[in-house]
Amino acid sequence: MPSTTPSPATGNRLRGYFLPVGLHARIKAAWWGTRDTADAAPTLASLVAQLLVAGAGRLEDRYNDGEPFPAAPDGARGRALGDGEQRNHSYFLPDAVHARAKAAWWATRDRDAGYPSMSSMVAALLTEEATRLEEKYNAGAPFPEAPIGARGVDPEAARRQAEMMASLWAERSHAARND
Repeated sequence: MPSTTPSPATGNRLRGYFLPVGLHARIKAAWWGTRDTADAAPTLASLVAQLLVAGAGRLEDRYNDGEPFPAAPDGARGRALGDGEQRNHSYFLPDAVHARAKAAWWATRDRDAGYPSMSSMVAALLTEEATRLEEKYNAGAPFPEAPIGARGVDPEAARRQAEMMASLWAERSHAARND
C-alpha cells in the first residue's frame, strides 16, 4: 500500500504498480548494469521517475499540445490486465511525477494509443527502457541479474538526509547541555 507521508530523506512517496513477473528484475538489472554510464540514473526509482515524466510528456505532446493534462479524479482506476501473472512492485517517486503520469494516462486511456491501466503504462515504459539499455550497452542481451540489495544513491536525498541528521544531532546536543 502506498505510504501516505513522504520519506523524510527523499520527500517521495511509495507508489505501487502491478507489473508482469520478471519486468522489475529486468529493469533493475538494466539499471544496475548501466550505473557507470554517462546517462545513468542514480537510483532505480529515479530511472522510473524519468520514464514516467518522458512517457507523460509524449502523451501530452500527442494529445494536448504539449500541455499537462488536468489531474485524474481521486480513485481513478483502469481495467485489469489479463496478460499473465503480475506482481506489485513499488518505487519511491515524487508526488508531482506520479500525478503527472497518472493524469496523462487517465486523459488518454481511451485513445488509440492509450493504456487500459496506469500499471500497463508503467510496464510499457519500463519494457521500452530495458530494451533500449540492453541494445545500447549489452548487444541486445538481457543484463545479468542485479544483486538483491542493489541500491543507488540519490545525491539530493543524501544531502537532505545529512541536513536532517545534523539538525537532529544539534537538537540532542543542545538538550544535553541544558540538562
